[in-house]
Amino acid sequence: MKKIVTILFTIIFLVGVNIALTVMTDSAFIDFSFVLGLAVAFIIRFFNSSGGFTTRSIDLGVQSTTGIKQEAENKKFVPSVGFYTCLVYAGASLIITFIYYMEYFV
Repeated sequence: MKKIVTILFTIIFLVGVNIALTVMTDSAFIDFSFVLGLAVAFIIRFFNSSGGFTTRSIDLGVQSTTGIKQEAENKKFVPSVGFYTCLVYAGASLIITFIYYMEYFV
């Protein structure tokens, strides 16, 4: 049930932001959907990952200040349902964009 709510919330958020961009720029809905899906997936990836450059930089700063060596933790990104939803949204948007603008691509 929680995954379904997360998927629905993510889709509602993506569509809402896409509609807002469409109204502000007076362009087609499909024009921003692919980029928006990838951008939100990147934001989710950036804020949910641990052990990246920033974390390692802070750890090294603490080590140099305190003089105590910390154990290196191997952390990795675990994709969430929202992340996968954004990727599926971006993929579907790419296919629909190609179909919508097929005469320009072919």
